[in-house]
Amino acid sequence: MSPFPSAVVWGPDLTVIHNTAYVRLLDGLNAALGKRFDALWEKNWEEVGPWVFKALQGHASFVEDQPLWVVSANDGVKAWYAFSYTPICDEQREVAGFLHTVIETTASVDALNNWREQAQAFEQQIKRYLVDRESIWQLSRDAMITVTRDLRLQAANPAWLRILGWTMAEVHDIPILQLVHPADRAEVEVAVIDFVRDQGAEQLETRLRHSDGHYRWFRWTAKFDGTFLTAVGRDITDDREEAMRQSQALLRGNQQLEVVSHLAGGMAHEMNNLLSGISGSLELLQRRLSQGRLERIDHYVVLARDSVQRAMTLTHRLLAFSRHQPLSPKPLDINRQLSTMEPLLHQVLGAEMRLLWQMDVEPWAVCLDDSQLETTLVNLCANARDACLGRGTVTVRTTNTRLTAAFPDEAGLQPGDYVAVHFSDDGHGMPAEDVARAFEPFFTTKPVGRGAGLGLPMIHGFVGQSGGYMWIESVQDQGTTISMLFPRCAEAIPEVPPVRVPTVLRANGQRVLLVDDEHNLRLLMREYLRERGFEVCDVTDANSALDRFRHKGSFDLVITDIGLPGGFSGRQVARAMRMIKPEQKILFITGYTHPTLESQLLDAPGTALLLKPFPLETLADQAMLMLTE
Repeated sequence: MSPFPSAVVWGPDLTVIHNTAYVRLLDGLNAALGKRFDALWEKNWEEVGPWVFKALQGHASFVEDQPLWVVSANDGVKAWYAFSYTPICDEQREVAGFLHTVIETTASVDALNNWREQAQAFEQQIKRYLVDRESIWQLSRDAMITVTRDLRLQAANPAWLRILGWTMAEVHDIPILQLVHPADRAEVEVAVIDFVRDQGAEQLETRLRHSDGHYRWFRWTAKFDGTFLTAVGRDITDDREEAMRQSQALLRGNQQLEVVSHLAGGMAHEMNNLLSGISGSLELLQRRLSQGRLERIDHYVVLARDSVQRAMTLTHRLLAFSRHQPLSPKPLDINRQLSTMEPLLHQVLGAEMRLLWQMDVEPWAVCLDDSQLETTLVNLCANARDACLGRGTVTVRTTNTRLTAAFPDEAGLQPGDYVAVHFSDDGHGMPAEDVARAFEPFFTTKPVGRGAGLGLPMIHGFVGQSGGYMWIESVQDQGTTISMLFPRCAEAIPEVPPVRVPTVLRANGQRVLLVDDEHNLRLLMREYLRERGFEVCDVTDANSALDRFRHKGSFDLVITDIGLPGGFSGRQVARAMRMIKPEQKILFITGYTHPTLESQLLDAPGTALLLKPFPLETLADQAMLMLTE
């Protein structure tokens, strides 16, 4: 404590915070703490007031040539006193008060000098404190901000600006909630009210938007001084990502041999059921025809076609799981794409399920197959409806995410920009052992006949094939969140072209060269194409195809399998044909694809792809579409 009377006078109310020596000066000062300075010095305000106003304007004064005659309240002794007024600035470097120092001038010159030195030393301490505080503000590696009661940003230290990429001119006086992640805004508003009332939690974790659109996590502490809320935040983005990587590494400890065994067993079971339906229908159809009985034969055909359609769906899902389905990715606005699906998702969820959206304000573009994205959301909605027993809430969130390290480990996503899609429900949740097996094909917790266990594996395959990553977080009786990260796309989002529908449903003798080594399938395709009005020439291998192409005239369309016998593929056939006729239109058909191969094939104009198995009608429609373009 200082041995001479001194007090800090602070704020617009000139509130007095004094030391013990200051109390002894005037009558009534025993209860002076927290009172107004002008009230305490009312009797001498005519002499004191001008210097106070000068200090509040930022000018320091030491008034020794106009001392005041003061009667001590402690012992009644009269003495002359000189006053010192030193301005004090707040965090915004604006004068918020002053240091009032009182020095008795009735003592000797030596004593006076000694007091003056002590006063100056004390003032230097105050200045050093203020300089230290400014140094902390400027040099701290933690983010620091001050905001007003109405949540407008007044100041931010260099660390905050550096971490989030803003300049002070861009963010000064803007509502801080504009930078808070939409999902965190309600929590921040409540926390600020609590901090103002001095009832806040010790820490608050929330996300703030970087200048380029992604979000970073901070852990905040805050204090309200009556005018401004000062908050100090630690950037914990990397810590959260590391925790997520570790948790995901624990969930991926699947034994590969067990998965493959389970896949083979499930595939055999499903296909045996479907083949039994096809075989039984054909057997009864053949029996009725041999008996000359034509009643109900259309019924057996419908049963067989239904089994075939289910088998096609099964193989497509398996391809999605194995990440070998053909995709047609294009740049998308994820918010716009999800919004167009809303009516369909409501239909899947049912009337008693709520669907909530928490969309990023300005999401980055992604490059995805929109039809597979729609299938993904439909499957997730169906699972959520079952988990909620038809009555609950589903929340879909999108957010820009920047990874500063590999996620969840070096074998996963590389550092970079991604768009996250989080799909949450408040259903019964999943135990940890089910979460660990959720992406295994044919694994299901649903009753027999209610699901084949291919929905989540198919989604997992689609996300991986799209260059992304998927994981599940679930707590029993609290719900499940399925998260997907998709890479940011640098391409511009194109305008949606109008859907073109072929105006001609039947060909008019256009020539087709059909190349496929599967004898029965080739005969069926040839017969159906001829029924649709095409002139069809069919061959079994690449050499025969090139011979017909060179010597049997011009073909309007070549339909070829990619995998052909003899070591000469359909891709090589197409390349050779286009060396002869560069504009030749080619439709590839295949039962197994490779992602790299697809992009090479489909980039060329006049090229399309169909994945086996497919309806014959689809084959003919695709051929008509290509010939009318």
